[in-house]
Amino acid sequence: MKPNNLIIITLLILLATPLINSLGITPGRTTLDYEPGAEKIIPLTVLNNEHKNMEVVLTIQEELKDSIMISQSKLEFMPSEESKTFNYKLKMPDNLEPGLHKAEIMALEVAKSSGEGTYVSATVAVVSQLYLYVPCPGKCIDAELEVLDAEQNATATFIVPVINRGKLGIGEARAIIDVYTSLNEKITTIETDYLPIEAGARTELSGKWNVNVNSGNYLAKVSVFYDGESKNFEKEFAVGTNMMTIESILVNNFQLGEIAKLQILIENKWNQELKDVFANLIVYNHENQIMTDIKSATQDIPPLTKKELIAYWDTVGVKQGEYDGKLMVKYGKKSTEKTLVLKISDYSLDIQGVGYAIRPQGGKGVNITTILVVLVILLLIVNIGWLISFKRRKKRT
Repeated sequence: MKPNNLIIITLLILLATPLINSLGITPGRTTLDYEPGAEKIIPLTVLNNEHKNMEVVLTIQEELKDSIMISQSKLEFMPSEESKTFNYKLKMPDNLEPGLHKAEIMALEVAKSSGEGTYVSATVAVVSQLYLYVPCPGKCIDAELEVLDAEQNATATFIVPVINRGKLGIGEARAIIDVYTSLNEKITTIETDYLPIEAGARTELSGKWNVNVNSGNYLAKVSVFYDGESKNFEKEFAVGTNMMTIESILVNNFQLGEIAKLQILIENKWNQELKDVFANLIVYNHENQIMTDIKSATQDIPPLTKKELIAYWDTVGVKQGEYDGKLMVKYGKKSTEKTLVLKISDYSLDIQGVGYAIRPQGGKGVNITTILVVLVILLLIVNIGWLISFKRRKKRT
């Protein structure tokens, strides 16, 4: 076989080999409604994506940690084991205030020293969230703020997603957003539209701002008014070139009802390292309620560097169709956010973003791995044919 062709074959095989993050956990979030004193058994699956010897330590964090019992505190993987499933039990407290209450089950891959086998560090950590909602007897809301396109001399969009957690519908909700400098000087006031919200439903209030300030950090003070009541909160955001950008999302070999691996490529455009960076994907059902909420592991991103964050989506129970969603990459108190449209069928996940391209792959159709394998086979056939022809010519001479 010609040396050039051997090199080509080797390169093709290397290109067909995907990059894999060693540890995953699914589901990324479990959401429950409050039942005083009730006990719930909740399964979790930890993924051994690199098929290696691995020990994973399990810990519980956040407010509800004392209400959770875990069936085992650590998991040991052999290379042949792709995943392990364990259960944890939630005993709901008898008295909880209305609103959202949280817990986090964290899985940490623990590295061992090659000499004595003692633990030296935690190499990767992934988290599954537990959300417990206590309904309000009357009217109450959850709200947050998203700031899009906050660039100099551009038009920024302020979006306030509002979820009605009460048992009664809200006739009218609106938000007023005051923007302040880092010196607490008020710059402008933004008013959103007015919208009703049915009990248990979600809506988005939005307003525009013509950005006429210098680059830098600013503070948004948000007041949401709904049927004579209000909710206040704050969020810091930046004006200027984004320090962190979302470049693409890649989904290989998607199959509905299985665990999908999302490879999210991001870029740190700042000249300093950004610590504890993670991706958070939220998908809404057709009633505008949160259907999926998953997070990647946290990573430190070196300056002026591209990095891939891995998140896992358990699509059991998800139906074919088109869904709205958003992708957030969070670092410190800041985040980069993109609105998405996800088109799901049995063997494809097509993700479309706003202002950037996302490249989906997967399904029963031909994918890149299949194409590369076919090319390798064709090259082998060509080289075998060339070798036979060469030997015949040699015999004749």
